[in-house]
Amino acid sequence: MSRNTVNTKLVKKVKLGDTNAFRLLVEEYQHMVFTVALNIVKNHEEAEEVAQDTFIKVYKNISQYNGDAKFSSWLYKIVYNTALSRLKKKKIDQYSLDDHHEKDYGLSIHEGWTELVLDDQKKYIQQALDKLSEQDRLVLTLYYLAEEGLNEICVITNEKKSTVKVRLHRARAKLFDQLNTLLKEELKALV
Repeated sequence: MSRNTVNTKLVKKVKLGDTNAFRLLVEEYQHMVFTVALNIVKNHEEAEEVAQDTFIKVYKNISQYNGDAKFSSWLYKIVYNTALSRLKKKKIDQYSLDDHHEKDYGLSIHEGWTELVLDDQKKYIQQALDKLSEQDRLVLTLYYLAEEGLNEICVITNEKKSTVKVRLHRARAKLFDQLNTLLKEELKALV
């Protein structure tokens, strides 16, 4: 059974008041909702609040979801609008999130090295993303991390498909430039 079919069944159950089905939807999407929120508000605590507010709005307004778009597109549109509203209300200062990962010291040398390399890659990608505009970060996050298609991104952002294509293309180029700059600076620091 496809993910969309499962989600459609869960949504129907939630509409009928099944809180367990809602819990399953939250578990399915909580990571991506948080990721989208974090890329907009740039603050861990604020992103958690946006994610909570998003799921509250989803629960209260699930009856308005009519199935015209994928459930994930409808959900990401809510998180996008909720995060933007929070930014406008709080006028928070944006700063980068320190990415703390607990290390498993029982790892083999190869596994430990691989984890360090992946952590380093994530660090540089996050630093590069932080230097992009909010719209560029969002479109990259939705396309690559949430694996949303162009049509779904259009629904979420209220932009035309041609605009989203151009933004995605330019955002990729900007991300590449930022990564190139960051890595050159890192290389200079090492030498």
